[in-house]
Amino acid sequence: MMASVTQWVKSIVFVVMFAAFLEILLPNNSMQRFVRVITGLFIMLTILNPIIDLIDSGINIRQIPALSSQADSMDGAVSHAVNYASQKRELIAREMYSKDLAKQIRATVLAVAGVADAKIEVILQEEIESQKTALIQQVIVYIQPGIMAADRKVTKVAIGNQDLSEIGNRALSDQVKDKVRHTIAELYQLRQEQIDIRQMN
Repeated sequence: MMASVTQWVKSIVFVVMFAAFLEILLPNNSMQRFVRVITGLFIMLTILNPIIDLIDSGINIRQIPALSSQADSMDGAVSHAVNYASQKRELIAREMYSKDLAKQIRATVLAVAGVADAKIEVILQEEIESQKTALIQQVIVYIQPGIMAADRKVTKVAIGNQDLSEIGNRALSDQVKDKVRHTIAELYQLRQEQIDIRQMN
């Protein structure tokens, strides 16, 4: 080990002396800059040569006693950080998937006649290791019955005694529920029991 260190120091000294000799031989200012750059690269290569030899020999950090304990503790910390980041990424991906799916289902439900507004809640199944995609456990659909805003027509206003209680209190018909349930089940390959339809308050 000591012999290799001695050889390394000798080679550094030799390269530095050679660089100084080249600078003396080339007094021209324009050439001196290039010579300095090239000799600087040679000096850096000579200094880094033992590190390159270690990499080429395939030495393991755990073979060096001073570095092995640090490497083990770093491996544990890095693997913990990687696992934590992976779990966070999966959680964010599931939330985004659930929100996007709810938007798609809402657009589908609003296309059904007799639905004025809808709010969707998608519940995903718990993750299973062998499973790459999240499966839908349940879809809860809150529906405001009525006519869609695009199809609404302005009615003639009459002054007098009118019963206004029927305007805001339409009941959700079974026909609309069945049509919504059937549409969602067909498009998203769900069982009808997985779709819960409720009237929006």
